[in-house]
Amino acid sequence: MAIVKMNKFTLLAFESQKAELLEKLQSFSEVEFINLQDDDVIENNEMLIDLYKDDSGSQYAKCEEKLSMAKFALQFLEEYIPKKSGFKAMKEGKKELTLKEIEDQVLKSSWEEIYDKVKDKEDSINGLDNKITKLQTIIDTMTPWEKLDVSFKDLSSMKTPHFLGSIPKQYEETFALEITDSYVEIISSNNQDLFFLVICGEDKNEEIAEKLREFGFSQFKTELTDVPIKLIHDSMDKIEKLQSKKFFVCESLSALDEEHKLFQLAYDYYDSMVIRKEAVNNFLKTENVTIIQGWLPINENEKFKNIIEETLAGDFYFVFEDVKDEEILDVPIKLHNNSLNNPFESITEMYSVPRYDEIDPTPLLTPFYLLFFGMMVADVGYGLIQLVATLAALKLFKFDEATKKFVKFFFYLSFPVIGFGLIYGSFFGDFIKFKGLINPNTDVNTILIASIVFGIVQIFCGLGIKAYMLIRIGKYKDAFYDVGIWVITLIAIGILLGAGTLGLSDLGKNIAMGVMIFGMLVIILTAGREMKGKGAQLGQGVYALYGITNYVGDLVSYTRLMALGLAGGSIASALNLIIDMVPGVAIFIAGPLIFILGHLFNLGLSLLGAYVHTCRLQYVEYFGKFYEGGGKAITPFKTNNKYINLKRD
Repeated sequence: MAIVKMNKFTLLAFESQKAELLEKLQSFSEVEFINLQDDDVIENNEMLIDLYKDDSGSQYAKCEEKLSMAKFALQFLEEYIPKKSGFKAMKEGKKELTLKEIEDQVLKSSWEEIYDKVKDKEDSINGLDNKITKLQTIIDTMTPWEKLDVSFKDLSSMKTPHFLGSIPKQYEETFALEITDSYVEIISSNNQDLFFLVICGEDKNEEIAEKLREFGFSQFKTELTDVPIKLIHDSMDKIEKLQSKKFFVCESLSALDEEHKLFQLAYDYYDSMVIRKEAVNNFLKTENVTIIQGWLPINENEKFKNIIEETLAGDFYFVFEDVKDEEILDVPIKLHNNSLNNPFESITEMYSVPRYDEIDPTPLLTPFYLLFFGMMVADVGYGLIQLVATLAALKLFKFDEATKKFVKFFFYLSFPVIGFGLIYGSFFGDFIKFKGLINPNTDVNTILIASIVFGIVQIFCGLGIKAYMLIRIGKYKDAFYDVGIWVITLIAIGILLGAGTLGLSDLGKNIAMGVMIFGMLVIILTAGREMKGKGAQLGQGVYALYGITNYVGDLVSYTRLMALGLAGGSIASALNLIIDMVPGVAIFIAGPLIFILGHLFNLGLSLLGAYVHTCRLQYVEYFGKFYEGGGKAITPFKTNNKYINLKRD
């Protein structure tokens, strides 16, 4: 239950064996390479200055091209392949194959030939769509002229002056008054334009042309020759035939389910190849030898050595090195916890993974997270729904590791929710009435005191962890000044504040007062010990003492444990009250509906609120006492597993 111990390895291997080695290491999925091509790394190691930077070469471009082909085919076919229901997809999960099995299936297949056929069908669909678009344009263009019963060919051959076009709708009345002594036919109109045909004598040509220009006349031009209505009907017929052709092409694509799976294999295979080629950009080399450095969990050393020996057959040199002090910030962090704490790693990672010289706070936050989350939701019914839903999901569905971890997270949280529900006597609020240990309606002060006590325990636990971290690196004085004296002072203040409740005598009060004053003086004198100059030290000490008020704010924050628990229970009881108010037989219809929808909504709201506020208590009130973080999570050299879950050979 800690940060996995790491070591650095340096490996020298022949260039000719590099490709096979990378394939094995990618399947191994435990190595993070160090970028030896980084200028700072080279400057700090004179032995690397005269080496060449390795590169992926032309092979990278070929892999990128094939990856792009597989990606296009997948994206194109997704529009036509019948999609599995979300339930069925989760139940089946991803196919599991080794890297070698993926390679064999892809290289033995004819996926590139299938790609060419898919590309031809895509071209065919695009061609049909282009033709349909052009025909639809003709329909849209001809629609305003649908009632024109003369062909455009006949109009163009007329020697009599005529005007075919449109003007803005706003000039319709003026147009009717001023265009006289000519043949005027209004073809159609819409909200914006008036479409018409005007035929006039030669003597009126210039006059009408001038008036139309004043109206903003737009002449209609087309290379089509037939009557508009015929052009529209012909275009519709052609579109129908083209749509029919497109339908059959799409139907043929919808039958390519197996080919779609093959493209998924191809995508993951060439994606893994691209990752391998990119990894080369971390290495240095001579003419024949590749130099590789990386980080590796110590517990994987033997497996790593076996892979090297089997792959390189003795033609290599490698060495393991322990982590040096100057490398602490560079060491990638991998967390390892038991089955209970493992799902809670996401809470730590969301804040920041620890540095290599810190401790993993996950096991230290898990019990508090369980306790606080349960106290905020606190309902047997809600907990049972959460328990059954997560348990069913884990049994029925094949999740990837990240999703499974998330579901387990809420599975474990269901138990304290049920536990506090029993303590509060809450089962969907007061839907099923039973007596708990605490009545949240009358024992509010008890819950408030419990919340603050839990807060005090967590805060002091955080301070204790900080003291342990300082002591383990030999900083005993710092442990006393930064933790011990604060604990003494805070306890003394607590005793003084609770003197009446504790029944403390005057002597006891005086002793507590003396201890508090002593503690405050020590804080003032030592909190600024890192500063230069006595004045600066005292100033920093006074400022540090003012930090006592932060502890008051921290304790107030823990009252949210009471507030959220009571709020969720109150909403649940209010829903039950609304159901009781439904009159007559309507209760048999509206009652179950209100119960299911209302309590599901309240459950979702309670879970979300508990998740957010419990995280806040961990990050601010707890981690703020001992944890810094700032580590770098390990990014192992492995496949992305977008469509296939990789199995180790």
